[in-house]
Amino acid sequence: KKAIIDPFLFKYKVQPIKKELYEAVIVKASQISRRKHLFSRDRLKLFLKQHCEPHDGVIKTKATSIAKYNLGEQNFSYFFPDDPPTFVFSPASRRRGRPPKRASTSLEDEITAKQNTQGNKSKVAREKTRFQKQKE
Repeated sequence: KKAIIDPFLFKYKVQPIKKELYEAVIVKASQISRRKHLFSRDRLKLFLKQHCEPHDGVIKTKATSIAKYNLGEQNFSYFFPDDPPTFVFSPASRRRGRPPKRASTSLEDEITAKQNTQGNKSKVAREKTRFQKQKE
């Protein structure tokens, strides 16, 4: 497997928004940064909402964004210097959520024992002891 390339070895071509006033400049990675609080969860959600849409449980880029930024002409190696990632396939779960947690039988017995020692037998505890006596 190839070693990961250090991002500080790269040089970046920065293109200005107002091309009439400024020209493109090549800078080192150490010269690029963003102001604190410029990137947030809300901004990320907005970006995803504007440029992505769900298709059969997969988030895909909108056709308008692909056309606007010429993403159809680019490939993975244009944006990332390393090999593309390999993802292990895992089938989708049929359950919607986790089943509710149940206390183990030993924990239930401990709770019942505590209730009995305190002299505070509830209806459930009485039914449980009656059920156990019937088993025996």
